[in-house]
Amino acid sequence: MKRLIATAALATLVASPAFAQSYQYNPAEGPYLGAGLGYSKLDNDTLDWLGDLGASTDDSDTAYKLFAGYQFNPNFAVEAGYADFGDFEASGADGANSARLKLGVEGFTAALVGNLPIQNGFSVFGKLGMVAWDADLDLDATINGDVYRESASEDGTDPFYGIGAEYEIDRIVVRTEYERYDISESGEDFEIDLFSTSLGYRF
Repeated sequence: MKRLIATAALATLVASPAFAQSYQYNPAEGPYLGAGLGYSKLDNDTLDWLGDLGASTDDSDTAYKLFAGYQFNPNFAVEAGYADFGDFEASGADGANSARLKLGVEGFTAALVGNLPIQNGFSVFGKLGMVAWDADLDLDATINGDVYRESASEDGTDPFYGIGAEYEIDRIVVRTEYERYDISESGEDFEIDLFSTSLGYRF
């Protein structure tokens, strides 16, 4: 038994350098992951209507995202991710009466990515996929001295698409992109535009 263990250990020690020497990084193939920070903006008819009525609205916020993907060749990859789009708000007050609405949206994504290498590590890309989103709506209101606090949650799956550019040097990838998330719930559209800059690493 001891001889068998020693033989296996020796074989591992001998094979490890050979394996390390045989592996060569290929920028056109392999896994990658990254994280990004950006700016999100919501386009929604109800929010616009509340603004027209005189409510104070905030239809943009800071967003962040995480992603992981696999590059099959220079022109094709698949990618999955998570995005927190932040919170969008509307509020108003009339004397002692006040109300505040807050909508928070996040989602998990899966997409096909088409790449067009240009030169010297620079490339442009487009993506098309689906987002499994979750939205939380909170209402805080005081009307005629009565306090109302209500919460509701919705979820669904809708398409999204995006375009961007990236630059790679020594496995580090800097990416800038624009994405549009077309979310629809109960006949109402919630279009979220996400502009982000990300830092990634290719393995």
